[in-house]
Amino acid sequence: MRSVLAFGAALLAALAACAQPAKVTVDDLMRVRSIMDARISPSGELVAYVVSTPSMAKNAHEAALFVVPARGGEPRRLAEDTKIFTPRVPAPRLRFSPDGGSVSFLGQAGDKPQVFAVPVSGGPARALTSAPEGVTAYEWSPDGRSLACLSRDPAPAEEERRRKDNTYVMRAGVPDAAARLWIHPLDGSAARPLTPADRYVDSFSWSPDGSELVYAAAPVSGFAAQYQSRLFAVKAAGGPARPVVDRPGMNTMPQWSPDGRLVAFVTTNGGTDLMASRGLAVADARGSSPARSYGIGDAWVSDIVWARDSRSVYVLTNDGTFAQGRDMFDQPLVRVVLDTGRAERALGGVNFSPSLSRDGGVLAYRSAASRAMGDVFVRDLKTGRVSKLTDVNPELSGFELGDLTAVSWRSFDGKEIWGLLLMPSRWPSGRKAPLIVYVHGGPGGGFTWGLFPQFMQTVGQVDAYPTAALAGDGFAVLFPMPRGGAGYGEAGQRMIVNSWGEGDYRDIMAGVDDLVAKGIADPERLGVMGASYGGYMTDWIVTQTGRFKAASTASSICDLEDQYYLSDAGEFLGSYFGKPWEAREAYAAHSPIRFAGNVTTPLLIQHGERDQRVPVAQAWKFYRALKALGKTVELEVYPRSTHLYYEPALERESMRRNLEWFEKWIPPGKP
Repeated sequence: MRSVLAFGAALLAALAACAQPAKVTVDDLMRVRSIMDARISPSGELVAYVVSTPSMAKNAHEAALFVVPARGGEPRRLAEDTKIFTPRVPAPRLRFSPDGGSVSFLGQAGDKPQVFAVPVSGGPARALTSAPEGVTAYEWSPDGRSLACLSRDPAPAEEERRRKDNTYVMRAGVPDAAARLWIHPLDGSAARPLTPADRYVDSFSWSPDGSELVYAAAPVSGFAAQYQSRLFAVKAAGGPARPVVDRPGMNTMPQWSPDGRLVAFVTTNGGTDLMASRGLAVADARGSSPARSYGIGDAWVSDIVWARDSRSVYVLTNDGTFAQGRDMFDQPLVRVVLDTGRAERALGGVNFSPSLSRDGGVLAYRSAASRAMGDVFVRDLKTGRVSKLTDVNPELSGFELGDLTAVSWRSFDGKEIWGLLLMPSRWPSGRKAPLIVYVHGGPGGGFTWGLFPQFMQTVGQVDAYPTAALAGDGFAVLFPMPRGGAGYGEAGQRMIVNSWGEGDYRDIMAGVDDLVAKGIADPERLGVMGASYGGYMTDWIVTQTGRFKAASTASSICDLEDQYYLSDAGEFLGSYFGKPWEAREAYAAHSPIRFAGNVTTPLLIQHGERDQRVPVAQAWKFYRALKALGKTVELEVYPRSTHLYYEPALERESMRRNLEWFEKWIPPGKP
């Protein structure tokens, strides 16, 4: 009898073990799907969305368009015969025709993006535009008879000839061809431009009656153009433009109110540097009175949707009143009442792609939970009822993804610093874990809730650092939010002016010390990693302390002066340090390359071959210095890659190498 009971107990234990979630692998992470866009139909009855799936076989992110009833039901795939525009990851820009009968998107026509439309009832998609240089953005006219599009002028005949005979050369300082606003009639007549060839348009919106368009444009192109944008209005029939908002700084993403009186837009309120908050402002559509700004505590606004009564505006925000402290990992939807300026949280969590039905009663959006990639939801704004419409990654429930929680600590000057802490699933209480510190990009970036916390606020990016797989191996991961980044308002971002690697470094190390003091982190098994500004901080950290047993840096800056001269956005460093010829000591004092001799931590350097934001010369420079000094360092250059790696094969390889690197140098601590 005893042997029977023992056998039964062993069988139950074996069955329980089999039922436990599995350890997630890099290959599992490369199979997760992302929702790239979501849009509700005018009637509020359907929601269209695009799902992106990494394909290792095709080495591409493949997109599929679906519609699902807003009341819930089985999704239907549309436009299977047409490839959705995928410059690196799918960029569909979903819209419904005004009558709701078709869904439109940016699709691939040859090597150019064009607007396609497919009936919601099904059938083949058809191209609505044939712009010679392709379409990058578009909106339906209110009557559905035409499209307003952004497109570049065709290259001059002489340039085309020189490209064909291989005598074309790129000349510094020559302006790019401008993205102009065009009207594309759907009756087959010729498209016509509305804006001049020397005005670089970045966004626009139709007036409700279809007679005018408001657009944001700058007189220059490139990284700095966003801080020189103004708002103009132009008749849809053509003619001279009139100014709507004419002031310094960023004035962009205009959205015309449903009643036609006002224009809401994103603005830096005259600020012209990277740290200026991007808030909400509303202007008289006639341009007859100054714009009114609505402060939400230094919130960065990333999307605007008008309420249908034109009395309030919904905005997606990072930072600010509703995304600071414990909530700084959210991207909430906030409703701003225009008359009073009162702001209230409409949706918590991490949200994207909000859109309203024509009557303003139903809101559709994408939202991501703590250990998820995100799904499509709708909310009835009258009853408050929320419905989940999709489940695009059901298999994630079968994996151990770790436990993600918000944590805080006090830094050297008493400032409260926040971060996210990912612990391995079922980690025994009181047992110390090896800890990997993951520093975000920016400097003004941050982390959110989600399976890939670094990139959840920009949909669809697979992270080069497989934090869920690291947690499955028994590593804890700290995602610190030091001063200089999101979560502390504009004043917090300016705390690292002329001082990269000072207070921000001490904030991060204070977080490590806090976890060590609490018995969570093993002080003998510490690692650090990060990309872009996070790569700069990783380079800096290993030159300032030998506490870390392994480090991985990507797209990283080791020499600030080189970054100013060689980057496509190098001028932004002037906001932090001034001009290098005027502040050489400051640039040198905050450049990791100057302290390369201090490094004792084994370092893996990863960099994109075609990175223009942080040129690959930065990686070679740090590698050669460390190699000459006899340090333990490896460099991997990712072919065809820019500031991020978008090819699934390279994304997988980067994740695999990072996991392998930390397993090699830091013994994993499995529970």
